[in-house]
Formats: sequence, C-alpha cells, structure tokens
Amino acid sequence: MPNIVLKNSMTFDISFRYSMRLKPGEFVRQYWPLLVAFLGRNLHKLFNFSLIVWVVCPASVMADYSTHTAHHNSQINRETIDESLSSLELIRSQSPEVVSNQLLTLSPKFDVMNREQQYRFTLLQSHSYALSGDYLGASGPLITQLAKPFSEKNAKYRISMMTLLTNIYSHFDYYADALKTLHQLLPLLADVDDIEAKVHGYIVAAGIFGKIELHEEALKYSRALFSKIDKMKSARNQCFALYSYVDSIHVAYGDDEARFLQIQSLYGDLYRYCAIANEKMIMSSSLLGQAKILFYLKDFNNARKKIDEAITLSTEIPYLLDIARAYILLSEIERAENNNKLALIYINNALEAALKVKEEEVILLVYKSLSEINEKLGMTDKALVHLKLHQQYREKILDRNHNAVIAFETTKLDYLEKEHQIRYLNKDRELYTAKAELAESQRNNERMMLILICGCLVVLTLFAINMTLQKRKYMRLAQFDVLTGIFNRGTGQNLAENRYIKDSMSGTDFSVILFDLDDFKRVNNNYGHAMGDWVLKKVCEVVNKECRSSDIFTRFGGEEFAIFMPNTSESVAREVAEKCKARVLAIDTRYSGHEFTISARFGISTSTEKDLSLDPILQRADIAMYQSKQQARERVSVYTPE
Repeated sequence: MPNIVLKNSMTFDISFRYSMRLKPGEFVRQYWPLLVAFLGRNLHKLFNFSLIVWVVCPASVMADYSTHTAHHNSQINRETIDESLSSLELIRSQSPEVVSNQLLTLSPKFDVMNREQQYRFTLLQSHSYALSGDYLGASGPLITQLAKPFSEKNAKYRISMMTLLTNIYSHFDYYADALKTLHQLLPLLADVDDIEAKVHGYIVAAGIFGKIELHEEALKYSRALFSKIDKMKSARNQCFALYSYVDSIHVAYGDDEARFLQIQSLYGDLYRYCAIANEKMIMSSSLLGQAKILFYLKDFNNARKKIDEAITLSTEIPYLLDIARAYILLSEIERAENNNKLALIYINNALEAALKVKEEEVILLVYKSLSEINEKLGMTDKALVHLKLHQQYREKILDRNHNAVIAFETTKLDYLEKEHQIRYLNKDRELYTAKAELAESQRNNERMMLILICGCLVVLTLFAINMTLQKRKYMRLAQFDVLTGIFNRGTGQNLAENRYIKDSMSGTDFSVILFDLDDFKRVNNNYGHAMGDWVLKKVCEVVNKECRSSDIFTRFGGEEFAIFMPNTSESVAREVAEKCKARVLAIDTRYSGHEFTISARFGISTSTEKDLSLDPILQRADIAMYQSKQQARERVSVYTPE
C-alpha cells in the first residue's frame, strides 16, 4: 500500500508543479474537480500511510540503528580488548599486581572476545595465578583450553599454553606431569618456525632439568637458545635466552674460580639486555649473580651495592623470592666479616620472605644459616631447632629430586616408545592416503581399480614383510653382541637399571656377577683371534645354561661379562657363580684344534638400602673381581667392605 500512495503522490506533485504555470482562476476551474476526486478516493490511504510512517518506520529505523550500533560497539570492544591484552603482555613480569587487577576487569568480557583473544587472556590469567601461588587456578584454564582443537592459525597459542603448563607443573613440583608435557612439547618446537615459542619452550626445558640437577641437559637447551640470540628481534626474548644460558653456566661451573670473571661478565651483559626490555625480575637476578661472584672474590662493598640495587628492584615488582636470596647473601657477607648479630637480622628477613613464597630450596639455605649463626652466638637450643628443620627440608628435597629423576627416566622411555608408535602410525596414514588417492582416480574404470588395488595389496604385503624383517634385524644388531649372541653393554645395563628400580621399590635383593677370563690375551697371541672368538662364544654358551629366564647376561667388553640377577640374594648369586666357574673350567678345547685350559675370575655384589642406582653395585662387583685377580685364578669373591 505505501508504494501505491507514493506513486499517486508523485503524480500529484508533478501535476501541481505544472499547474503553477496557470493563472489562479484557470487552476481552480481545471483542477479542483480532480483534486476533490483524488482526496475522496485516497484519504484513508493517506491516513494509513501517515500512521505507518510515524509508527513502523521509526521502529525499523531504530532496529537497524541498534543492530548497527551493537556491531560497531562490538568492534570497538574487541579493539579495546586487543589494546588491553597487548599492554598487559608487556608488563606481566614487571607488574604482576597491575596485571591481576586488569584481568579482573576484563574477565566479564571473555564471551565477547574472539578465539585468539580468549587464548591470550587464558595465558595471562594462568601466569598471574602461578605468580600468586594458586596451582589450580593456574593449571585449570590451560588444561581446559588444550583439550579443545586448535586451528592452524592459532597453533602457536597451543605451544605457548603447553610451555606455560609445563612451567607451572615444574614450579609446583609435579615433575611427572611436567616431563610428560615437556616431551609432548619439544617435538612441536623442533617443527615450528617461531623464535619466540622456541625461546620460552627451551627456557622451560632448561629450567626443569636444572631444578632436578640434570645440569648437562639444562646446559644443552640453554646453549641452543644462546646460539640464536642474534636472530631474536625482541629485546625481551634476548633477555630470557641470555638469562637461561647464564644461569645454567653458573650452576654448572660456579665453583670453578677460573670462570668467575667470565660469569661476572655474562651477568653484566644480562643486566644490559634486560634493562632494555625493562624486565626488572631478571635484572634483579643478574645483580644477585654479580653479587655472588663479588662475594667469592671477597669484594664485599661492591657486593653490598649490587644486593641493595637488587632489593630495590625486587621490592618494586614485588618479587619475594629474590628478596629472600638477597638477604641470604647479605647475611653471608656479614658472617664473613664476623658481624653475626647483623647477619642474624638479615637471615630472619630472608626467612620471612622465603616462607611467604614457600620456596623449599631457599628455606633450606635459610635454616642452615640460622643454625650456624645461632651456634656462633651461643644460642645452641635455637641452633638445634633450625638444624632439625634444615635436615627435614633437605630430606624432602632429596626425595623430590630422586622421584623427579625417576620420573624423567620413565617419561623418557615412554616418550621413545610413543615416538616409535607415532612413526609407524604416520606410515600407516601415508599408506591410507595413497590408497584413497588411487581409489579416487580409478572410479571411472572398475576393472583397472581392482587390478591396481590387488597390486597395491601385494606391494604393501611385501613392504610390510620386508620392514618387519629389517626391523628385527636392526633391533637385534642394536641390542645383542654380534659375536656371542648375548646382550651388549648398553642394552643389558639399561634393562638391568630399569629392573633394579622396580626391585628397589619392592625391597627385594638385586645381585650382580662380574667375571672375566684368565690370560685371554695369551690365547689370542698364541692361537690367533679366531681361537679367541671361539673361546668367547663357548664361554657364553656354557654360562648361559646356568642363567635363569629373569637374569640378564651381558657382554661388557673384551673378555669381561656381567650377569644381572633380579630378586636374588648374595648366597644364591654365589652358587650360580660357582656353577659358572665349574662349567667354564670344564670346557673341552680339543675340538678347537688346540689343548689349553679356560678359567675365569668372578666378583659378586648385592644391593643395599643406600644404593640409588645400579652403578654402586657394579663398582663393588668390580672390586670383588679385582680381589679375585689378586688372590688366585679360578676364584669367586664376594664384595666385603675393607
């Protein structure tokens, strides 16, 4: 209806403009009847049109306006959120309290954010919770997000979240979870072409390995970072990379006086890099590192200046952990100058800060210093109390590190197994893709498709058979000694180490028999190396008959062999050794074309409660075998402490 009215109105308007050229009397006579007729026919339409214009049009205009305004506001909100997140990312380490407060303001807008903004918000939120000591608040959002799929565009955020989650697990001493996540993360870092992701990932790896005292592993990753420092465009990344390298160098070589000046110079470079990035937390750590070197060099005045600067920076953040470390170092300086009362004040300040952050390694150092200072001041009761607390924390940390190392080894084995599985799964996927492509290209010709599928099946079968045979061949070459057919040293010792860990947890005995052949060099010299090879194979053949299914018979090298015996007492091991000795001695060499006697010396050792790994048992068995060599040939010796 509005269209009709508008059309009539336009006609009326045109007519009206034409009539303006007529005289007034002619206009009335000519158009008055037409005007009356028009109004009579269209009066109700004009009324309805007016109503529509005043009611419907404003409503539709308002609806369009509201939609447009909402969209415009959404765009403005997202731009504002982007700016807020970017500013918070720059100061997340320098001003954690400011970041925490701003995140509370942004939290109600989470549903309005796009996917990338939600990822950035989650990273900032988890980082903030971690700094405040809230494990569940820090790890929960990351685990939730990582359970969801990531688009290829946002893959870098998956890496960032895994890196942060690994760091959180490590910080709160969940080492099994940390190592598991780290082993998932490292292959992703190798494939990604993002220097920032590699910086944070390798820093976390170096930090975890350093924390569980695997310093060579830590140094490997920090060196990899340091080699790429010139390629980093961000001053912040350069700061983090150099910090990881300097910290690993200091931990690994900090006791070497010849490296003091090198380490001090590196700390100076670290301070300059981090000053450009305004990373006050690491600037503070670099000042404390320089102060430690100055303390070792007995330059106490300059050391105090560095510590005062570090305390000022740490207080601005605030970062209680570095404050605690600073007071510990001040206390050490005062103790070195025999100012024990002032040292006691400083160490109490350190204790207050350390207890707030619950950092066990720092608390351990504090209690040790408190015990020593109180003893010098004559307060023996307090010294004993603090010494007991020190011992408690020391045992706790030793247990934790021991468990962490076990977790590392276990996770490493699991990772290698999964890596093999993934490799074969990828091959299966490639084969499946190839078959799918063949099927797609052969739909137009059914007969050809059948022929090709049959051909592919034959090829795949032959390929699978060949791969299986090759795999078995190479696995045997990698695990067994080619000459004797028993385990080689690497495989045998790894299997024994894993079995020993299981036996030590259940409290059962674990024995090791170590033996070598008497005058084996004489056999090689007199009869040739072929005869020596015959002797080695014959000895392994007869000794293997005395080994049980659970024993691990290993060639250690040359004419030296080991038998690892799980769940075996010392007396049983001795019986087995005596039988093996008799079997070796009974070997008839006439069939080899020469007549001579083969004998061997045996050393036996059994695990004790103090053994944390297989190495001490092997060392004692070696000592026992050496005793056999000194005393007589064809002898079985059990290790006895001298």
